[in-house]
Amino acid sequence: MTSDGGPVGDPKHGGELVMAVNIESKTLDPAWCPYVYDRCAPIFGTLLEYDAESDEIKSAMAESFESTDGVTWILKLRDSVKFSDGTPYDAEAVAFNWARIKDPATLSTATELAAPLTWRVVDPLTLEVTSATPNFQLPWALTQGLGMIGSPTAMQEMGADYGNAPIGAGPFLLESWTRDTEARYVANPDYWDANLPYLDTFVLKVIKQDDQRLNALRAGEIDVAWSTQSKDAKTMETEGFTVDALPLVGGTGLNLNLEDPVLKDPDLRLAIQKSIDPKGINAAVYPGTEAADAFLRPDSEFRDDALGKYPELNLDEAQEIFDSYLSRTGKSDVTLSFKVHAGIPDLTLVAQVLQSQLQKINGLTVNIEPVEYGALETMRRAGNFQMVLGSTLSQQMDALYDTFHSGGKNNITGFSNPEVDAALERTRTSNDPADVEAAYQTVNGVVSEEAPIRTWRYPEGYIFSQKYVQGLKVIGVPAAAGVIIDEVWLNK
Repeated sequence: MTSDGGPVGDPKHGGELVMAVNIESKTLDPAWCPYVYDRCAPIFGTLLEYDAESDEIKSAMAESFESTDGVTWILKLRDSVKFSDGTPYDAEAVAFNWARIKDPATLSTATELAAPLTWRVVDPLTLEVTSATPNFQLPWALTQGLGMIGSPTAMQEMGADYGNAPIGAGPFLLESWTRDTEARYVANPDYWDANLPYLDTFVLKVIKQDDQRLNALRAGEIDVAWSTQSKDAKTMETEGFTVDALPLVGGTGLNLNLEDPVLKDPDLRLAIQKSIDPKGINAAVYPGTEAADAFLRPDSEFRDDALGKYPELNLDEAQEIFDSYLSRTGKSDVTLSFKVHAGIPDLTLVAQVLQSQLQKINGLTVNIEPVEYGALETMRRAGNFQMVLGSTLSQQMDALYDTFHSGGKNNITGFSNPEVDAALERTRTSNDPADVEAAYQTVNGVVSEEAPIRTWRYPEGYIFSQKYVQGLKVIGVPAAAGVIIDEVWLNK
């Protein structure tokens, strides 16, 4: 939905837009940028751009990325684009960035996206890309994970310092960055589209708590805020702010480490699943929100409930299964560690509600362990957890491959199922919409039934803005909704 944004006239140049986010980034290196889109896209732009309104992937820094077989792709770049250090934004620069992402030593969050690809420079504006297997979903990678391209010259000259003062060719230049406070961007005078950006300045402030972000918006201290809470969306729309919403795939949920020596037991996991009450979680934290009974939304074309749903709440059955597990393993009780982001009140409350629900099983103890964002992400990716709260949110269905395929780059739970792997591979190798739909239905059924990630609501990413903010384009980013700001202007 989009609430009435007020009168829209001709775009105007000038002004400053201030947006609040809840987390800081340790680097602005494009190899790490997929998880901090709002911070990096102003500097680098993206090769391609997803338009949520038309549900199409469109040209951006690149003119096109096309294939007839899903294996061989031709990337065409725009002519005469330059990085802000004056060096050419060309096929060699893209190849350099992708090779760097592909190098395991870089520790890029997009390594797995680049791993199956090879490429050759055809001419300064053309790169021929070859995928090891057919992948008709590959354009998505160029909207975020492989889409942000930095200056190779600056990377080589600056070394490890590049992530602190990056050089790109996007609509803005990074002017200053005070970690955990704000980052300031100024318009790039040499941006390839001479009419953009409209804004003179873009500021990202770090405000970690949801209520403080909303209060800052009310007070006029910021122009844009985000949330994943429907109650906030209803409140802010009632108060007269513009609300843009983007349905997201997945949700925030309880991630179980299936490779943990204790949680690898399917009976223990089933007992845990049957003690979870999503309605109780929502009533305490997200009032008025529909309880999730499967991974995908009820109205999704990719959902067939006959193929599987989440285990239903049944404490008697949970206790019986748990007691049987104790008897079989010779244990008298079980204690589990539950890691959660520190300093985020809603997630802390969710963890406390879940702790209470799980501990209704006699003999099960759950210890909550708050961990700072950066450290927790490192633990998640290293599999250093038993249970952890985490978000699996995206605007695209292909995110399911990354999350649930045995080799998926975001498969932190260790989930591995041959039927799901085969179905997810079909979603990439097939160019038949009906076949892709059936494959996703299989995936949703199995991952709902086995529930390595248990969600409790169907989220939307919300962007709240002042009425004078025009031209916002909402995009799905990990854990929330973000904005594309090159065409944003202020109708003051």
